[in-house]
Amino acid sequence: MRTVAVVLVGLALVITHITAGAGPSRDAKLDCDQPPGNRFFWVERAFCDLEQHRPEKANGVVIWNHGLSGTTEQWRAPVPPAFRLLQLRGWDVVVVKRHNLAETGGDAALYRAVQRTLEEARRHREAGYKKIVLAGQSYGGYITLELAEQAPDVFAAVAMAPGVRAIGGAGALDASITERSLQRVKVERVAIVFPKDDALFGNLVRGEGANRILDARRLPYLLLDETSGLTGHGGGTTGRFALRYGVCLYEFLSAPTVPAARFVCPGVVDEGRVAEELLLPRDTPKLLDDPAVVPPALTGLAGRWYALLDDTLIFFALADAAGGPSQALYRWASPRVGGSVYDAVVAGKRVSLTLHDRARVVVEVTSEGPTLTWTSADGSKTVKSRLLDTKNSR
Repeated sequence: MRTVAVVLVGLALVITHITAGAGPSRDAKLDCDQPPGNRFFWVERAFCDLEQHRPEKANGVVIWNHGLSGTTEQWRAPVPPAFRLLQLRGWDVVVVKRHNLAETGGDAALYRAVQRTLEEARRHREAGYKKIVLAGQSYGGYITLELAEQAPDVFAAVAMAPGVRAIGGAGALDASITERSLQRVKVERVAIVFPKDDALFGNLVRGEGANRILDARRLPYLLLDETSGLTGHGGGTTGRFALRYGVCLYEFLSAPTVPAARFVCPGVVDEGRVAEELLLPRDTPKLLDDPAVVPPALTGLAGRWYALLDDTLIFFALADAAGGPSQALYRWASPRVGGSVYDAVVAGKRVSLTLHDRARVVVEVTSEGPTLTWTSADGSKTVKSRLLDTKNSR
């Protein structure tokens, strides 16, 4: 037993050394797109194009943990656009990034990630943030729930498609680990997202069990289960989620008080406002909102428009250019937010754009209203959707 104890103490010292060697975030800028170098962990702002609110003004801080996918550099994955909405509405959002080459080791890797995130939560609390929210996707959701069991001074936890363990020689998935975590979480509020048809976890239905546990605990909780219209393992990371449930998540986390029961999302969401809030750039170009300033054939495109192309949220508007509407603003969230003002080819009632990745977009006026068609650069995929006016979206 003495030998075992020595080994365990030695392992703890090694893990502590690794965690400490990574170092808590000391760069006040929390610069984006840092190379990992030889670090296991580092911290960045989630949205470097947005201003930080700082502790004295922010509602609180969200600390995000990303997923895990073998040796894939998941630290490059963007934080979902729903959290961009939180940043825009008064929260600060940071992400704890993990070097993909240091993620092997099973429980030891999980322990390191939990301890590193706990350290980041402590630093932000000491900096003066009033509320600490832990959040994550997949393995990051697993980390979040592990943390929520250990951190009674954390305000809330948000776990999207939280990871499960494989058990037995056949590698069967043990979904009960999530349920055990939900029975023990110490946070004041918890939000869980279980998309339908999560093939990564064997299409397990987990919402029913989670609802039963959380309801019995009399804990304020937001549960978006398999009936929510979200599909696929990344269903919570998409533009569709941000459009449909971003406001709900914001209100759940931001309301001064909520009942100790399941939180009910607003019945009606002003989707147009959400689309503009998420996708209009801070340095918005002059947009052609007035039908009087566009060619007669394009009067049906005057204004600001949004659409869902599968799970991608799109924003479109004609932009002002010297000599007429030969440019258009085209932005998207899926889950990375991107887009710009593009040169446009106008032909009759049709406006065509070529994006930076060589994908093609055609917007045209039809008898049923404006439509948008996106075609991949190689022509292998085409998606079409009706455009909706942001001013008439309720």
